[in-house]
Amino acid sequence: MNFQKLIVASLAFAAFSFAVEATTASATPIKRDGNYYLKTLSSLEAALPSNSREVQMTMAEAKSRVNRLVYLEKNDPKGSEVNAQAKACSLYVEIITAEMQAQASRNNISSNWQKRRTTMEAIENIQERIGETRSGKVSTLAADLEAERTRLAQTSEAMKDQNARLQAEMQKKQDELISEANAREAALKKALDEERAKAEARQNEAKNRLNELQSKLIQVSQDARGIILSMSDILFDVDKASLKGDLKTSLAKVAGILSVYQELNVSVEGHTDNTGSADHNMKLSEQRAQNVLDFLVEQGIESGRLSAKGLGMNVPIADNATKEGRQKNRRVDLVIQDKALQ
Repeated sequence: MNFQKLIVASLAFAAFSFAVEATTASATPIKRDGNYYLKTLSSLEAALPSNSREVQMTMAEAKSRVNRLVYLEKNDPKGSEVNAQAKACSLYVEIITAEMQAQASRNNISSNWQKRRTTMEAIENIQERIGETRSGKVSTLAADLEAERTRLAQTSEAMKDQNARLQAEMQKKQDELISEANAREAALKKALDEERAKAEARQNEAKNRLNELQSKLIQVSQDARGIILSMSDILFDVDKASLKGDLKTSLAKVAGILSVYQELNVSVEGHTDNTGSADHNMKLSEQRAQNVLDFLVEQGIESGRLSAKGLGMNVPIADNATKEGRQKNRRVDLVIQDKALQ
């Protein structure tokens, strides 16, 4: 019964895909994006045989691929990984369909074997009754039973041959699909590694340029988040968010570097010491970070590459118990990172 349901579901899915592609051949092509593969996997999962553990594992891997594709389409729709992930999702759909057909065939064969065992038990019962019967039809019944036994044996051998052929065909197809998937995944990994290496080189070049801004008021460093350009609050008016001339000059130079390295994104983070109320410090840090962002936009940097947030006194880098420590904590950080490394 499950095998018949799977066949009907597969034929319906194939007919639907053919009809859609036929009606849209002269119009817009089918958009096989993340949502398409989510719906496809959902349709296949509804028809999964209950004992298909291997197919369920492949389904889990496919869902992970599709979720990655949905994420990339949302956050980096023009990235090189999107097409590769879409191809991998298509390949997983083929693998799952093949595995489901193989499992359904195995279930059907198992059901036939159960019927055969039931028939054999019935034959044995009849044989016992024959042994106890003294009628003249004993020999005829025995002959009929022997003929039935022969027929069942022949059917059994035919089923074994059919199962062996099906298993061989399914294994060959699965091996081919897995081999192709592995090759595509290796190519994707190589492309991603190359892109990451280029991104790291770009970021290092930018850091060398930014190092030229190093001074007592501007510190340049690097950590796991990227390049950190830390600007002292002396570059702002006291307890205000307005930018002084020296800071504008330095930010103009930063904007010039960012205009050369278009792949770099910037997160502007405002910080304060613990003097004053938490609410006041949070608002001051937010205003300073936003003013720095606005100035960079005025210098021609695309706003989509920038973000700003105030952290108040929540992320100190020195001890607020000393004057020197508080001065270090009053700062605005530019966290600069290549988008390929994010």
